[in-house]
Amino acid sequence: MLHAKKNNIILSLKQKLGKWELGSERKVTIENKKQYQKYLMKKNSIALNYPDQVSTSVFNDTFGQSINKRRVKQFNRIIIPLQHPNYIYLLSDQSTSVYRVHVTKRPQLNEIKKLVNSKKDQYRVKEQLINNQFMLTYPKSISMPTYSYLMNKQSANSFMTTLLNSVSSSSVSVHKKNHMTTYTDGSNKRMVVNTKSGAVSYENFTDTTKNIGSINSLLTKSFQQLSSIGVPLENIRYDYSSTDKNEVVYRGYVESFPIFNQTDYGTVQIKYLNNGEQKNFFSLYSLQVPVPNGTKQVSVPSTKDALANLEQAGVKTAKIKNMRLAYEWQTNKDSSMVIDLKPTYYVYYQGKWQNYTTLIDQ
Repeated sequence: MLHAKKNNIILSLKQKLGKWELGSERKVTIENKKQYQKYLMKKNSIALNYPDQVSTSVFNDTFGQSINKRRVKQFNRIIIPLQHPNYIYLLSDQSTSVYRVHVTKRPQLNEIKKLVNSKKDQYRVKEQLINNQFMLTYPKSISMPTYSYLMNKQSANSFMTTLLNSVSSSSVSVHKKNHMTTYTDGSNKRMVVNTKSGAVSYENFTDTTKNIGSINSLLTKSFQQLSSIGVPLENIRYDYSSTDKNEVVYRGYVESFPIFNQTDYGTVQIKYLNNGEQKNFFSLYSLQVPVPNGTKQVSVPSTKDALANLEQAGVKTAKIKNMRLAYEWQTNKDSSMVIDLKPTYYVYYQGKWQNYTTLIDQ
């Protein structure tokens, strides 16, 4: 896994790949996990990974391509061979499908090679099949920095225009009880703010969307909603979607790693109910500027050792659905306006993401 502090490798790759011309596509394997893993771990290749499935329409719009949306509906990985770049491969973990896409024009290939071989932080990783899921694992213990950030806090009033369609607080009913403040605009929209944690829940009972259906519609509509809420988007990335639940989660990232514990749901969760109701969950707080913390590197165990530690602590590791190296959002002990980001594993266990250390302690 490559990481450079001074330039955005993924953005650079996206820009260069957008200048390639992609032609015909063909499915080369399906429902064969061993064969699928060979493509996933293809030597001398770059793997660009989404945390969850994306639609081919989103890919075409993002990379300026025109891949057939009927043949290839969705995927979550792009494999770019560097030695024989006549093809790229689109992979879907969900269906273990591999699509080979012919490359008819590939400018800037040497620049891509230089980019991935330039000086940067490198973490040795391996894609492994664990509990019937492909997971990005770390074969050895690694040392990661901790970070501290000054927080930016938005006022609840700043969301009244975008969410309650009101520029004046006089047209909004406000009810306070303990550390919960409820804002309502008639009987159609409601926003509840936890003044202690900064967590916000918003409900719109007049949304015309019922069953979204396709992943492309879900991703498109949720991104439009994300853009209109008013939360800062600088460090937010797509993280998870479910057409069954009609929901999408966007998560904050720092230095290529996801942030957990900012809210119970991610950074922003957007959910559409079948009765036409729309729900948003987000936070008043966001990262503003990094501040020196004088803290040394933190050692994180290998994935194998972490799983062994969980097993020894009584966690049923066979029921772990996913595991990610991440940063935990923690309030600084000395200043309530400073956030500390500490590296650790997060484990998807018993239907939710849980801190690896917390699971062991419990």
